Amino acid sequence: MIKQESFRPYPVEILPAGFIYPARYLQLANCTNTVQSDEYFQWWFLDSITEGAKLSYSLRNNKIKDFNLIPFAQNSDWMAYFDGDDCSADPRVIVVDLTHLPSFMIFENFDEWLAKAEQDYW
Repeated sequence: MIKQESFRPYPVEILPAGFIYPARYLQLANCTNTVQSDEYFQWWFLDSITEGAKLSYSLRNNKIKDFNLIPFAQNSDWMAYFDGDDCSADPRVIVVDLTHLPSFMIFENFDEWLAKAEQDYW
């Protein structure tokens, strides 16, 4: 896997009103070395300027209709999203199994999701 050193989150202008990224996610956007050095970390953070990330954002609410999804990472057939309706600056994370829609898991926040991702939970 190619090492990803940084990524660009989606701009505030297109995010749901009041949504705030978690601080740890923004830190990783500048330098992913703390997780990318881990051999078990298989997730790829979406870089908002890429065509794939733009497509993921445009299709974000076609996955599970009850959530206002903001995509941020992918691992093969799994996609991780922030709950765009959560304006706490510590939003829930919804992980969707893209091959078994509408199968999904909910994590309390980004830190809980990241801890599982670092343990090769999937």
